[in-house]
Amino acid sequence: MSATGRLVIWPERCRGCRSCQLACSFTRTGEYNPSRSCIELDRDLRTEKTAPMIRTLTCNLCNGEPACVDACTYAAISYESSADQVMVEYRRGGAK
Repeated sequence: MSATGRLVIWPERCRGCRSCQLACSFTRTGEYNPSRSCIELDRDLRTEKTAPMIRTLTCNLCNGEPACVDACTYAAISYESSADQVMVEYRRGGAK
């Protein structure tokens, strides 16, 4: 059974380093390969910022200990445990 909860994305904090993608792919497949990750980096054309986009249909939150959260040194991804289904929420502001 996979965990439930919410991944919170802070797009302003993302630096596009891809650490979250590498951690995700390694945890899922044992291989450092961003294309096998549940995370895609997308660029906001208005702000020219890169932000992680989570594929919620394939993400299982690493059974309550998301590798992407631990890998992000910029705190652009955080995890909140809850009884809800797997959700992703994007928040603005709140610099670290």
